[in-house]
This record gives sequence, structure tokens and C-alpha cells, in this order.
Amino acid sequence: MGYDPLTAFQTLAMASLGGYGRIAETFIKTIPLLICGLAVTIAFKANFWNIGVEGQLYWGAIAFTGIGLYMTNLPPALQFLLAFLLAFLAGGFWAFIPGALKAYLEVNEIITTIMLNYIAFLFVDYLVSGPWKDPMAFEPLTRKVSEAIWLPTISSYFCVHYGLVIAIICVIATYIILNKSSLGYEIRVVGSNIRAARIGGIKVAKIVVLTSFLSGGLGGICGACEIAGIHHRLLRGISPGYGFLGIIIALLAKNHPIWNIPAAFFFAILVVGTDALQRTIAMPAAAVYAIQALVALSVLVPECLLRRWKV
Repeated sequence: MGYDPLTAFQTLAMASLGGYGRIAETFIKTIPLLICGLAVTIAFKANFWNIGVEGQLYWGAIAFTGIGLYMTNLPPALQFLLAFLLAFLAGGFWAFIPGALKAYLEVNEIITTIMLNYIAFLFVDYLVSGPWKDPMAFEPLTRKVSEAIWLPTISSYFCVHYGLVIAIICVIATYIILNKSSLGYEIRVVGSNIRAARIGGIKVAKIVVLTSFLSGGLGGICGACEIAGIHHRLLRGISPGYGFLGIIIALLAKNHPIWNIPAAFFFAILVVGTDALQRTIAMPAAAVYAIQALVALSVLVPECLLRRWKV
């Protein structure tokens, strides 16, 4: 591309790992990437191609913001729990729609999840520029949500919000569901061999719908964490594509919940570092996205070729 690669790599490393503040920023980016990776992982385990985690994230953010704006008379603990619960349900419902369409009408979930993304994006645009718009703001955004549902930082020295703890809890819960429960066994069987699942008496439609709901629910939790920990209000572009990057992360982690952690952290380094490349050496945004895609292809293509060679 005509840029000095050594300068680019040095900039990438220093911007993401060069000091406590920059490491904290990398961990902050890791949180949504990790949760989105888990959302995709649990869907892919059932062979449900959920490309709509981005839209489910937006619906979680909408639900969370609604509680933070209009349910402020509730006790703080109840308001906090209700906001996250409603975010989970909102994201889950948005994924339930394509899940039910696939399970009962055999509609391709890739098409429906992608289309539903745009509905979520445009509905956020409508809310922040219409009924929920902050009358004191020039830009399209809402008022700040109640402080009772904000996520505080872990410490004054390590300014990462408690969304990191929520993300780790999501990892543990996903691992237990997929590997230590009868539901997880049925999800894996449906994803591996749907014919064998039917012969074994597994209710395939029920598992597909339930898996899609759980996947979307995690996306909704991600949206809630972004509002509670960073923005504190709903606005356009609350996600720069975390839901789509979650697909790459899940593939790099081979759909294993634990391996989502290093994969998400690695991509957080790329996200933070490549953002710095735009500021320092004026690398265009398209080149930044190309770097992320090339990294993923460098890992996935050799694996695919080796798998074919073994066959």
C-alpha cells in the first residue's frame, strides 16, 4: 500500500499495548467483541448462521435505554436487573424471528438475519432523531440513562468497566450450556447431523429456535454493556461492527467459548491499533478493514486446505 510496515506495526503495538491507559482501551474493546463472539458461537454450534448479532446488539441497547429513561422510579437494583433482563429478551426476540422462520418454514436464516439488521439500525435512527431525542442536543442522541444502571470502572488505575466481568460470566455460562448440559448436547447433535438428531428423538425445531434466542440474547447483553459502560445514552453507530467481527472471532476460536477470549483480545488489539493507523500515517479506513480480513483469512484458509488434504 506504500506505507512503511515497520512503522505501521510499531504504531499498532504501541496504540493498543503501550501503557495502562491503552491496555485498558484494548480491554474495553475486548468486551463487546467477546460477547458477540460467544453469541455467534452458540448459534454456529446448532448450524444456525446468525449474521444478525449486530442488529440484536442494537435492540439490546434500545431496551436498556428505554428502562434507563422511563423507569427511573424503580429501586436502583431492580432497575439494573430489569434493564439487563429486557436487553437480553429484546436481542433474543430479534433472533427468535429468523430462528422460527428457519425451524418451521425452512427460510434461509442468513438472508433474514441480514435484513433484520437494517430494521434495527433504522429504528435506532428514528428513536434518536425523533421521540427519544435529547431536546438540548444538536446531534441525534437520547438523554443520558439513569446512573443506577451505569457500569462503574473496576478500579481508578485500571479504567475498564464491569462489563468485563459480565463478559467472563457469559463465557462460563456458554461453556456450561454447550458442554455440561443436555441442552448443549442436543445443540451439538443438531449442528453436527440433523438427520441423526431427528432419529434420536431430538426436537430439532425447538432446539433451533431456542439456540437462536440464546444467541440473540447474548447480542442484547452486549448492547446493554455498551450503553451502561461507555455511552450512557443511545446514539447512532453505537457499534462499529462488533456483531460482524464476532463471526470472525467465533471462527478463529473454532466455536469454543474459552478460545473466544484470546481471539477477542487479539482482534481488540487490531481494532485499537488500526484506528491509530488512520490518525498517524493516514491509512484509509478501507485498508484497515482489509488488514483485519487478511488476518482472519491467513488463519482460516490454511486450516480449510489442511482439512481437505486430510480427507
